[in-house]
Amino acid sequence: MPPFSRCGALLLVAILITPAAYARVFFKTGFEPVTDIPATDGEAARFLTQATFGPNEADIARVRQIGMSAWIDEQMSTVAMTAARPHMQAVAAAMTADGESIGHDQRVSRWLHTAVTAPDQLRQRTAWALSQIFVVSDASNVLVNEVVNMSEYWDLLARNSFGFYSTLLSQVTYSPTMGKYLSHFRNRKAAAGRQPDENYAREVMQLFSIGLVERNLDYSPLLQNGQPIPTYDQNVISNYAKLFTGFAYNNAGSNLFGGTNTYLPMSCVATEHDTTAKVLVGGATLPAGQTCEADLRDGLGLLVAHPNTAPFMARHLIQRFTTSNPSPQYITRVAQKFIDNGDNERGDLAAVIKQILLDPEARAVNPPATFGKVREPLLRLTAVLRAWNFQLPAATQYGEIKMGLNAVTTSYAQRPMGAPTVFNFYEPDYQPPGPMAAAGLYAPEMQIINEGTSFSISNNLAYYTFRDYVGMPNPPADRPLINLAEFNTLTTPEQLIGLVDRRMFYGQMTATMRSTLTTLLNSMGNATTTEKARSLLLISAMSPEFATQR
Repeated sequence: MPPFSRCGALLLVAILITPAAYARVFFKTGFEPVTDIPATDGEAARFLTQATFGPNEADIARVRQIGMSAWIDEQMSTVAMTAARPHMQAVAAAMTADGESIGHDQRVSRWLHTAVTAPDQLRQRTAWALSQIFVVSDASNVLVNEVVNMSEYWDLLARNSFGFYSTLLSQVTYSPTMGKYLSHFRNRKAAAGRQPDENYAREVMQLFSIGLVERNLDYSPLLQNGQPIPTYDQNVISNYAKLFTGFAYNNAGSNLFGGTNTYLPMSCVATEHDTTAKVLVGGATLPAGQTCEADLRDGLGLLVAHPNTAPFMARHLIQRFTTSNPSPQYITRVAQKFIDNGDNERGDLAAVIKQILLDPEARAVNPPATFGKVREPLLRLTAVLRAWNFQLPAATQYGEIKMGLNAVTTSYAQRPMGAPTVFNFYEPDYQPPGPMAAAGLYAPEMQIINEGTSFSISNNLAYYTFRDYVGMPNPPADRPLINLAEFNTLTTPEQLIGLVDRRMFYGQMTATMRSTLTTLLNSMGNATTTEKARSLLLISAMSPEFATQR
């Protein structure tokens, strides 16, 4: 077979075996010339800061080779997903056999290892964003022992990161982890002296789909007589609560309180599901006598189709990836992509994420002063780890690779799937008092930044940049060790700072920051190169410049 024909045959086979979501990405890319190759490493790194857990030299080189759009397509179509649950199951089984109990510290360690080493950066980064919208939390007593099930919930978000919003919302609803967290697990239909629990009914609307007030496509509120229009009232909440009755373990059979704990999607016990007619959002009525599955399909479908859902998801996801203060036009463009991905399909998250990252507002070489965001505390840590070479500790006898991230709630005010409430770590509309509030600007992440967390974040970053390193006496075995060998051939302050600039500031270090680091080195006298390098990394990681994503 001639080479061209052979390539064509292989391409056809690849298309036939490619999942539908990935095929959509492939065909939309087509064979057009690449026009979005970044002109500099700094431009590539800025894109990767938004799209990953932090740029590294390999990804910067890849983006500069194939362009940003092709890199996104590659991440969505060819990079395999790194799963959490199978790993946690294996660790749990090994620990149980040894008489030990697995805890969320092991889950968090696995999360950090995945965030800094996994090749499926865009998928995992999207799952991180989704985990702050479709919140479950190990801070809840009902999930304190659900380590494996919560790992499966993370995988659920990761699997659906590039799928359809309708599928994601349905799978979140059927998740036993969400069922326990927002109490529609074993939710019973009304009877004498008893009404269905309304918790999930309220939050699936307020936090997962349509929000509290009617909105235009650019997220501005619709007004009636100068006042916002509520999206739903108590009667709608009560009727949605009826929708979410009868959920039980997957293997419960006909007994709502039967079955054994499993990560599999919940089933519905027909005798405990409310089959009365239900008046839902927009006055739509579901007829009496429907099955649980039909009720769920129709009731969630109303939320998927609601005009609010597109701008709601657009604004929330933009804030997690690129900027806390997107323009109305940016939100509108992303919301339009949610409504129609170009194939008359609604809720295509792959198309939405691609629009967010490639939108002209996100890719502007000289963005306005209002563009950007404060790096989330944990993303400061992951960016440091991905910027430098680290020596990972050997796996324990249980297969766990310890990453030194215990008790992160107190250190970073963030813990993967450990928010203090269903409202996440911070509110999307938080405005720090002072100049930002006066200017009408939002900075969600600043809600968890205060005198105490500023100290604890910097103190913990010191473990990864200064205190623990390859070649130190008596190194710890429960965290990565930074490898500073690259600095050993450098002699002048300019060379040392230049390496830090390339790795952590992506060639964009300001003159002020450079002057600060130069003063630091000059004050260190005859200190060793290793001491100077460690000090440079620590001060850089603590700096406001590194903490700001532009």
